[in-house]
Amino acid sequence: MRRLNLLPLLVLLSCKGGGETDDTDVDPGYQPDLACPGAEGCLTADGALQAGAGTMSILPTCFEDWIDLNDDQEYDKRDEEFRDCGCDKLCPGDDGYTAADEGEADGEFQVVWMAGFQHSRAAMGVRDVSTGLRDIGEGDGLWAKTAVFRQGDSTVAIVALDLVGYFYEPGVARIRELAAERNLDVDLIVVHSTHVHEGPDTMGIWGPNLVTTGVNDDYYEYVAQQAAASIEEAVGALTPVATMHVGSVDSTSYSDRGTRGIVNDTRDPYVVDERVGGARFVDGSGQTILSLINFGNHPETTSDENLLLTSDFVHAARKGVEDGIHFDSFDKDGVGGTAIYINSTVGGMMTPLRQSFVDHDGAEWSASSFEKADTVGMRIAEVALDAMGSESTEVAEPALAFRSKTYFLTMENLAFQAMYLTGVLNRPAYNYDETMPMSDDNRPQVFTEVDVVEIGPLQMVTVPGELFPEALVGGYDGSHINTPDVEIFEADNPNPPDIANAPTGPYLIDHFTLDHRWVIGMGNDELGYFIPKFNFEVDPIIPYVEEAPGDHYEETNSLGPEAADAVVEECRQLLQWTP
Repeated sequence: MRRLNLLPLLVLLSCKGGGETDDTDVDPGYQPDLACPGAEGCLTADGALQAGAGTMSILPTCFEDWIDLNDDQEYDKRDEEFRDCGCDKLCPGDDGYTAADEGEADGEFQVVWMAGFQHSRAAMGVRDVSTGLRDIGEGDGLWAKTAVFRQGDSTVAIVALDLVGYFYEPGVARIRELAAERNLDVDLIVVHSTHVHEGPDTMGIWGPNLVTTGVNDDYYEYVAQQAAASIEEAVGALTPVATMHVGSVDSTSYSDRGTRGIVNDTRDPYVVDERVGGARFVDGSGQTILSLINFGNHPETTSDENLLLTSDFVHAARKGVEDGIHFDSFDKDGVGGTAIYINSTVGGMMTPLRQSFVDHDGAEWSASSFEKADTVGMRIAEVALDAMGSESTEVAEPALAFRSKTYFLTMENLAFQAMYLTGVLNRPAYNYDETMPMSDDNRPQVFTEVDVVEIGPLQMVTVPGELFPEALVGGYDGSHINTPDVEIFEADNPNPPDIANAPTGPYLIDHFTLDHRWVIGMGNDELGYFIPKFNFEVDPIIPYVEEAPGDHYEETNSLGPEAADAVVEECRQLLQWTP
C-alpha cells in the first residue's frame, strides 16, 4: 500500500454509528472450521497426489486512454482530456480503425484507476512485451493462475491473482460461490494476491479522489468469474504427480550485493527473509505440471511513473522459471509447465525501489522501468529454479492435507473506519453499534481467515495482508541483514525503534511443523501492514493520517497495533493443531 492524505475523512467518524504472541500449546478447545482429510466431503487423502494448473486473463476488457497534458501521471478532468475512442482505444484516423465500438464518442470516460501509489492514476494501456529485456516472451498482463491439488476425496485450489489485494468479503466468498455453482468439488479455495501495484484498484482507496472508491463493481465480478474459470481449467487438467521437488535457497550469494540483488528494505530495522522457495510437480513422463515460487517483495518496480497495466517483476519471474533465462553471458534452462508466483512477507518494507539492480549481462538498472522489473524477476527465477532443481528434495509420494479457520480482527485505524463509513472500503464490518459513533469502546471488526496447506514436506500458511519479515524470522540481532555495507538502522533515522523492546522469539517460523515453511501473503484478504507492536508508532496529533517521525508510513495503512500479534497467534494455533 502507498500513502494517502486521509485527514478530511476523519470528521465523519462522529456522524455514524488480539494480544501478544503466545508460544504455548494449542488451546484444547481450538477447532478448525475445516480440516482435510477427515471432514465430511474430504474423508480421505488416499492414493497418488494429482496436480493441475489453470490460467485466465484478468485484464480489464474495456477502458479508454487519455492525454497527460501536464505530464504528472495523474488524471484530472480539469486539466486533461480522455480520448473518447471506446474499448479498442481507436478513434477515426487511428491506424487500424474500422468502426465505432462500445463506449466510443459517448462522452463518458471508461476508466481503470490503478492501485498502489497515489490517487487518479488512470491506466493508459497494457505493457507491450517488446519493451524490457531480451527473451522475456509474451504473457505480461494480469492473470489468475491456479494450482489445484487432489488426493483421494481431498481437493485444494490456490489461486494467485495479479492484483494489489482482493477482500475476503465480498471477493473470496464470491469466487468460492462460483466454484460451487460449477460443481468443481474443491474443498478449500485459497485466494492470493501477488500485490502488483500496476493493476486496477480492487480495494477502493486509489480512486479519482479521497472520497470516491476506485473499484469498478463489474470488474470485481469479472475477476471472480475468471478465477472460477481458472479453477475449473485446473481441475480438468489434474494429472498424477510422480515426484515433487521442493527446496528453499538462500538468495544472498547470487549477487555481490547479497539480497539487495533482488530486494531492498526501506524501513528500520533492516531485516530481510533471504529465502526463495520453489516447488515443482512432475508427471510420470518427467514433464512439469506446475511449479510454485515463494518470495517476499513488492511488485512495484515501475513505480507511479508507469500507467501501463503489468504484473511487474512477477511476469519475468514466472516466465524465467517456465522458459529459462537467456543472456549473452548467462543461460539457464526453464522447467516448462505453469509457474505460479506466491508473494510472502512484503511489509517493513520489502521493495525494489531506491535500489539499482544488475542483469545477467552486467547492465545496471536504477530508474523505474520495465528493464528493472525484468531484472528483478529473472534474478528471482534463477534462485527459484535452483530451489526446485539442484538444491531441492525429491519426494516420491507427497501427502496432501489442509485446514482453515475464520476469525475477527479489530479495525483500530481511524482512517480505515472513515473509509468504511463512506463506502470507499466496500466490505462488511462486524461487532459494533452502528447507531453510535465509532470510538475506543465501539470499534468495528473485519471477518477474515487463516489457512494451512501441506504438500509433502511443504507447509504454507496464509496471512491476510503484509506481514513484516521480522515477525516471521526475527533478525533483530542483525542476523537477517543479508547484504554488505548495511547497518540494522540508518544513521540518519531520527526516531529508530528501541531494539531492546523487540520480541526475542519464538517467531512465526518456529511454529511451523514441516521442513519447508512458506507464508502466503495477501492470502484470502488484504488488510494492510501487520507491524510488530514494539515498533508501532502513530502521529500523536493526527494518528493514522500523518506519519510519526522516522520509518512509520506503514502504520497509516494498518488495522492497528494489536493486529500483528493477533494474526501470528491465529497462524500459530492452526499450524500446530493436529486432529
